[in-house]
Amino acid sequence: MSYKTPNKGFTLIELLVVIAIIGILSSVVLASLNSAREKARDSRRKADIKQLEIALELNYDKHGAYTQPENMCNDTSYGGLGACGNAGGSGDWDANSDLRDLITDGFMSVLPKDPLNNSTYKYTYEPWNAGQSGYTTGGQAYDLCATLEAGGTFCINKR
Repeated sequence: MSYKTPNKGFTLIELLVVIAIIGILSSVVLASLNSAREKARDSRRKADIKQLEIALELNYDKHGAYTQPENMCNDTSYGGLGACGNAGGSGDWDANSDLRDLITDGFMSVLPKDPLNNSTYKYTYEPWNAGQSGYTTGGQAYDLCATLEAGGTFCINKR
């Protein structure tokens, strides 16, 4: 009498199905991780803008006006290069930036950089000058914005 031993192991189709399921699950997990990372970077951008707001208010208390350099860089594009150009790849915080006074006066040690690519182009500062939108003296208002990955901008406006 001869007994057949049953085959032990998995068939090729069973292995392929398991690999396909693992692949689908891993892609879902990676997609949700990327979404969480975007939200974290957007939160960092918002925190940076709030830190800049505090520094600008301290600067205002000291000087009676928001920082107004001689070489004005008006950029109303909120995240793009706009009228500021891209001097040396540094965007809005370049050598003529409106916010370098915050470092000079000791209110900040460094200007914030974008958490995604360590660049500064996503942050913009628009000081309102004398004669602009009804202001008779310079340095009395500003727009401070960051472009968010999730879409839109986060702005703090002092007017």
